[in-house]
Amino acid sequence: MSIDDIVETIEMMYNCSRNCKMPVFYINCGGGIVDRITKGYMNNFAASQELHNITDESRLFELFSCYCVLSREYSESFDLSDIVTGGGGDSGIDGIAIIANNVLIHSPEEFDDLVDQTRSITDLKFIFVQAKTSASFNGGDIATFGFGVHDLFKEQPEMVQNDEIKEKASIISHILSNMVSVRNKPKCLLYYVTTGRWTEDQNVLSRVEGVRSDLISENLFSDVIFTPVDADYLQRLFKATIDKIQVEIDFPERITLPEMNGISEAYLGILPAKSFLSLVSDDEGVIKSILYDNVRDFQGENDVNREIAETLSSPDSDKFVILNNGITIICKELRNIVRNRFLLGDYQIVNGCQTSHVLYYNKDLISDSVYVSVKIISTSDEDTVSKIVKATNRQTEVSDEQLMALNDFNKKLEAYYQTYSGTQRLYYERRSKQYANTTEIEKVRIITIPTQIKSFSSMFLDKPHLASRYYGRLLKDSNDMFNSDHLPIAYYVSAYALYKIEYLIRNKQIDQQYNRYRYHILMLIKYLVLEGKPQPPLNSHKMEKLCQKMQSILNNSNELPLYINRACSIIAETVSDLADSENAKTAAITEKLKVVASIAQ
Repeated sequence: MSIDDIVETIEMMYNCSRNCKMPVFYINCGGGIVDRITKGYMNNFAASQELHNITDESRLFELFSCYCVLSREYSESFDLSDIVTGGGGDSGIDGIAIIANNVLIHSPEEFDDLVDQTRSITDLKFIFVQAKTSASFNGGDIATFGFGVHDLFKEQPEMVQNDEIKEKASIISHILSNMVSVRNKPKCLLYYVTTGRWTEDQNVLSRVEGVRSDLISENLFSDVIFTPVDADYLQRLFKATIDKIQVEIDFPERITLPEMNGISEAYLGILPAKSFLSLVSDDEGVIKSILYDNVRDFQGENDVNREIAETLSSPDSDKFVILNNGITIICKELRNIVRNRFLLGDYQIVNGCQTSHVLYYNKDLISDSVYVSVKIISTSDEDTVSKIVKATNRQTEVSDEQLMALNDFNKKLEAYYQTYSGTQRLYYERRSKQYANTTEIEKVRIITIPTQIKSFSSMFLDKPHLASRYYGRLLKDSNDMFNSDHLPIAYYVSAYALYKIEYLIRNKQIDQQYNRYRYHILMLIKYLVLEGKPQPPLNSHKMEKLCQKMQSILNNSNELPLYINRACSIIAETVSDLADSENAKTAAITEKLKVVASIAQ
């Protein structure tokens, strides 16, 4: 039977299963079973991440699962290579993410920096993912997954650990040794993903409960949540990463604000708190993606939030609308459907993160007499959005680097990125999640402010050893970044070089062991191009010439591998143990690499 005959037979059986209302038909993929819808989503994901050389279906499913799960828990952009751990010695875990105050933690130093910047950690989560391309939930595999997670929290782990697991284990150990800086116990979230259907089989449920009990017995967590993810749920998770949120509300108590430049329409009014909750939550909790423009994360049970909760439970709950500062909502789509009914699409809560969470967590206390003051603003103008974010959040304690997206240089930089097209096109995300719902853009081409800071400081400030630090600390410690007289091309080239390097690592054209040295490769490419000459000033004509030369190399498929291979060779010759992540964080290694690269002509 030919391939065409097989495909025709599959399609016939699939159509028959639909017409006869039989169970969903599955196709076998390399030993695993993936339904056609999920496989289509996986292909979409692979294209958006530019995973062109991943031919192993099981490996792609692991990456896809980790992406979907973390996108549910973390609202910002992230590099998959920083969370994926699957492979030999992976302790039965395919992905690990550690999130503190809505910051994805990559190293013990980054955690310490965050503590220094924010004074305390109010929200801490450990997230673990295991993905299996099987049509069922296997109790034995679940037990292995749970044992692997449990082992990570032991002072003396028993299981064999690969380099990625060792790195995550060192971060976990460091955090547990510094819990004095964490206000509340962390949550432990386990996601077990298969392509089958979750049926709440009692034998499997007993294994799940065993995993939870073992972790709870350590007395480390405020909660341990085990989430089984079947094909349907996995598809919903992925759809949530690409679909625009749309909600209809009744909004009778409103006044129309006067016409303003950059504003399509705007209203001031009050909403019943129960109606407001439909904007900020779904069946699974608060929708984090609509709150990401709030420059502070939810602060938990601090004094202010405790007062909000007390108001809701008091006889004065009907006064909530005058005691609370209110909410500002910005949306790209706002339509008056009929009379007092409005449709909001692609919207964000730009201030009111604390109020939104407290209302959700106390929803059972909310009566019909509780109202929320709201401003609803419809605009697609990014400058106007930025001004609103800045104005509404300056009333609370916000650090300068959190509002840096609003300064003039970043505005100029965004415009400079837009001058490129085709394969050189990158998208500078001056405002968080600016391109989140633009499905035609490959996600890996989006450059966030933290990524820009790390790539620029590595290539032109010779600080690749600090790339694992919290970006706010990097910015605070350097006055030579985002200066008004700097050339935008230097920022673009550093980000473009990082994009190229990460593409080659993702597609296995650079050995995975160099992933933790990708920022060092940025610096080394510059020194190899300089050929022993000093780096010119960042505002000079010579700097522009240097950047143009590097740009030419980055676009040359014959030249670029030569420079990258030479950079990797220098790292291999200079670093005694590439597997030791501490080597990538030391200034001494950076200095040695600079010396070797300067004479390696």
